[in-house]
Amino acid sequence: MKTILKDNRRYFLRFDRGEEILKSLADFCATENFRSGYFSALGASAKITLLHYDIDTKKYSEKVFDQKMEIASLTGNISWHEEKPYLHAHGVFSDDEIRCFGGHVKELVVAATCEMFLIHTDGEVKREFSDKIGLNLMQ
Repeated sequence: MKTILKDNRRYFLRFDRGEEILKSLADFCATENFRSGYFSALGASAKITLLHYDIDTKKYSEKVFDQKMEIASLTGNISWHEEKPYLHAHGVFSDDEIRCFGGHVKELVVAATCEMFLIHTDGEVKREFSDKIGLNLMQ
């Protein structure tokens, strides 16, 4: 990951081929001690793992796309959970027939590049597990 531009609390970041975006971003947030923020991105992916949460069973189903796709939209937020950055990201991805797939992003490996706009906000947003919902919710 490379910082292209930093303007106060706003960043333009570039991820390169082979990088796993969420891991690289979490490492960056930990190093910079970002406790809250949000981001959006676009680019190209080589591999994506998407999740879908079933509120009734409180379980995720998982689907891996091991193919090159466009990152039509990636958006998410940064909070803090168990003493480390917690990234919550959703994305929409299109294949070579322009069919779109979307969901909660678990893993996203870059094919060519990914360009991200990140805003680091003041303060700290924490997450705690909710037995009722079965997820780590913002507090």
